[in-house]
Amino acid sequence: MMAEGTAYAVEPGKVVHETLDGETILIALTTGVYYSLTGTGPAAWSALSQGVPVERCTAALAARYPGADPAQVASDVAALTGQLLAEELLSPGGAAADGEVVLGDAPEAYAAPLLQRYDDMEYLLLLDPVHEADDNGWPQALTGSTG
Repeated sequence: MMAEGTAYAVEPGKVVHETLDGETILIALTTGVYYSLTGTGPAAWSALSQGVPVERCTAALAARYPGADPAQVASDVAALTGQLLAEELLSPGGAAADGEVVLGDAPEAYAAPLLQRYDDMEYLLLLDPVHEADDNGWPQALTGSTG
């Protein structure tokens, strides 16, 4: 259940995400499951993952799409947030963002956010050591190596 005014965050090292051409791809590094987020999902994700509470995200989307039913927008954002929490892509308790809500990629017309789950590459993603690299990157040359 989502408490009013709750901010959410993406746990570093647990989820990676990238938005390209109106679609956000999210990868849960601990499970190897990846997700596609379309419709107004990338815009909502941009706000929610930066600590914008659901109510402010909903208000920003409703303002961006004045022709959309505000009750439907609120229902859609609440449902998406519930899915993101259930899949552990977002965690409650992040620092609440202040200032203007940045929606990121948003389609011309309102379209409900759609989160699709894919587990067909789960084993490959879990085997890939690149996601376990530290700030120095991967691969690294051995120190003291003569070459």
